[in-house]
Amino acid sequence: MPRKFLNKLMPDRHELHAKLHKKWYMRPFQALLHDPALWHINRHGSCGAFALGLFICCLPIPGHMLLAVLGALYWRFNLPIAVVSVWANNPLTFGAIYYFSYKLGTILLGVPPHPFPNHMSLSWLISEFNHIWAPLWLGCILMGLTLALIGYIGLK
Repeated sequence: MPRKFLNKLMPDRHELHAKLHKKWYMRPFQALLHDPALWHINRHGSCGAFALGLFICCLPIPGHMLLAVLGALYWRFNLPIAVVSVWANNPLTFGAIYYFSYKLGTILLGVPPHPFPNHMSLSWLISEFNHIWAPLWLGCILMGLTLALIGYIGLK
């Protein structure tokens, strides 16, 4: 694991604390953010944070970075790595990730794929969501678990 390289990229804990100390939205987390495990690069915290971020990035919900922060605080994983790793799913890749997750879900559930229109619209999504939500969620969870396992083993 390239510890020296990652330590150079990590933000300084004391500088970050000085910037965020007086912010009202950081008050509930002040005691938690002083935990050295959230900032230290080691196998347990870094691999777990990377796996957590890869799992969360596959979920079809908003707020990936917030979930990564909350998960890293709960499991005491490396906070910056967890937040950065959710960006594996970015505006260039989210369509492919969710499409293949949906296809995987339809295969596993044994349901025929619902035909997608040529022009996606919000009204189509609202009217057809009840047909696509179960395969999409199943595929996203399985793809997230698979990516998390690959990421965890790859960094170990």
